[in-house]
Amino acid sequence: MDVHKNARTSVRWVVPAVVSLWLVSSSDVGAQPRSVATNWTAVAAPAELNTPGADWIKVEGRGHKLLAAVFRPRSEGPFPVVVLLHGAGGLQRSHLALGEDVARAGFLVIVGCWQFVASPPAPVPNAVCSEAPPQAQWQADPAANSGKELIAAARTLPGARSDRVGVYGLSRGGNAALWAASTGADVQAVVADAAAHLPLRVNPPPPSTQQAVAGLAAPTLLLHGTADRVVPVEQTLEYERAALALGKPVTAVYYEGVGHMATLTPPGAEPEAVAEARRVVQPEARRRAIGFLRQHLLGVSRSP
Repeated sequence: MDVHKNARTSVRWVVPAVVSLWLVSSSDVGAQPRSVATNWTAVAAPAELNTPGADWIKVEGRGHKLLAAVFRPRSEGPFPVVVLLHGAGGLQRSHLALGEDVARAGFLVIVGCWQFVASPPAPVPNAVCSEAPPQAQWQADPAANSGKELIAAARTLPGARSDRVGVYGLSRGGNAALWAASTGADVQAVVADAAAHLPLRVNPPPPSTQQAVAGLAAPTLLLHGTADRVVPVEQTLEYERAALALGKPVTAVYYEGVGHMATLTPPGAEPEAVAEARRVVQPEARRRAIGFLRQHLLGVSRSP
């Protein structure tokens, strides 16, 4: 059962629930300006990630290039935008599948390489992201290396609503999403699934997300499994407490017995009980994440 303590409070120890959504009409829908400076070019899909329905772009960053897939809804725009940020394993097909799922909910989605991970905990270098900023730059300055180039590029995509942008980060990408939203990225919603607030297997570790929480303004949904052995749930509990103490619009949902990430299945083996716990809650967790984005970017309400 969901327990709401107040308007900003977390939701604790949830069980799967059916969430129904409906669209509320809005009069503030604005189209993208006709003439917008862009920092990206269209490119061919990488062979290892060629996915039907995805267009590919390459974003010019500060001395780097960020490859990204773009998914569009099958309806008339303009659309709010969601930028999806991968974890320490780099950009994978599972991220593209999640991006496509989010796009079906009415968003223009960009799923891109925000970091090149060439060292542990990544099992192998993520070659498809080899032109992205290296891990070392994120370790030294997470505010400047948190996917902001992808967020800026997303605003200029044809059919994008530049005033309604959300960011959805997974694991290390959750760290980036919180840093970006707290340091000037101007996003209107954040979803962070198993955010690595202070990565344990990165040496030296980057500054904690708590060091930037004072700058967080966007409504934020934190998701975390209580059996996470990669990013301990205590990290999100501590971040939640710090955010609520500052009056930040943060909601946290904790999934009993679930391991690393609730809305995406991580690569690699894990205990069967943990894997089964995720299989049970993952559809609800993904609906919850998408529902949160719809609520804050599309003006959608959820049933009680």
